[in-house]
This record gives sequence, C-alpha cells and structure tokens, in this order.
Amino acid sequence: MFNPRPVVQQMPIGHGHACIVIDDALLAPERLPAFAEAYREDFQPAPPAVFPGVHLRMPEEFTELLHDVVREHARHTLGTRRVLRSASRLSLVTSPADKLAPTHWQPRRLRAFAPDQCMVVAELFLFHDPALGGTHFFLPRVSPQQVEQLEHDAEALSPEAFSVRHALTAGYPQASSASFTHVLTVPARWNRLLIHDGGAFRAPAIPDAARLSADPRHGRLTLQATLACSRNRVAW
Repeated sequence: MFNPRPVVQQMPIGHGHACIVIDDALLAPERLPAFAEAYREDFQPAPPAVFPGVHLRMPEEFTELLHDVVREHARHTLGTRRVLRSASRLSLVTSPADKLAPTHWQPRRLRAFAPDQCMVVAELFLFHDPALGGTHFFLPRVSPQQVEQLEHDAEALSPEAFSVRHALTAGYPQASSASFTHVLTVPARWNRLLIHDGGAFRAPAIPDAARLSADPRHGRLTLQATLACSRNRVAW
C-alpha cells in the first residue's frame, strides 16, 4: 500500500529535531478517503483535550504497515531501534477556534514515559485543498519548567482561568508567541506523509477554521499515527 520509491526530504526543526517529509507516500491514496466516506458514521468525537475533532481507529494490520516506512525512511534520523507499540486513526479537525480546549491554544508535544524510549508521530495528508493547512513546528522560548507549567495548566484549568493566567485566547497557533517561536511550516499536499519525533512541538496550520468540515471528502482528513519506539543504545 505504501510506495516503495517515494520522494523523501528532511526539514530541520531545531533542538536536534527534524521532520521527514515523504511525498507520494501511498500507491493508491484515494482508497483511504473512500474508506473514511464508507465508515463516516463510525467516526467518534475525540476527547477535546486530545484532538479537536472526530476520528476513526484503523486496524492494527494497517498500522503495522507504517512500521516498515519508519524503519526505511526515519530510523536513522530519529534514532529509533524498534517499534514497541503503535496505533493510528483517520482524523478530521472540526472544532471552531473559539471552542478549542486550552491544550490546543499552544503547540503540543508527545513524550515517552521511559528514558530509553521515544514517541514517533506520523501524519498523512488526505485532502487536495492545501488551504486547509499543513503543520507548524515551534521551539520553546521559555524554560522547561515554564513549559511544564503551561502544559499542566492547559489540562487543569478552565478555559477562562487559563486565558487569564497566561494571557492567551482560544485559537489554533499560527505564529510566534511569548512562549514559543515558530520555526517551520510544512505545507499540506495530497498524499504527503510527515514523520518526526513526538518531542517536537507542533500544531495544525489552520488559517481559516471556518473551512473545516466533518465530511471526509471535503474536510481536513489525515491519518494520524503514534509509534512508541526503543531508542538506539549507541549513536549511528
């Protein structure tokens, strides 16, 4: 299902992170939007703090196909050894900007809980309209302790209290802020796959939330996957 000869490039993010960009990732990419359309009634709302929209879990057999892609194109760059567990979902961002949970007002990261592991994130764009937005990457401009406090408060406080404490308003992150510097935007492109370390701060690049739709054929449909991997014991 995945193209054995895609077009691959690397884009530096900073702080030791890079995004592997794989174009022409699938041999028959139209099959996934067709699958999403056929099962659109099975999409479920994600917990607001986890994802701003609806998603549909993919079969394990499909997710395992991504293991080979990561091994072939991202293993050396990300320093991974082997995949320990993984999951993937077809996802549609649908939340209006003013309805976002505070966890989505700022860039997010995904961390492993064991020092000898890392989380790998894969995102496959399955829409033709690039105006629906690609992916922004950011670097923190405050201390690790301040970042931790931001993340804690985003989950623990009400939107009103979080806004007052951190002088933030609801909305998808689009530019540098007091806490984060915008360093890279990878534009959306049909059948483009991004792979990067989950520790890199990122946010969907959505310039116009009014264009979002719950229709898999017209909305911002992506395949989102997370892979928990062991780290290399020594550097390559």
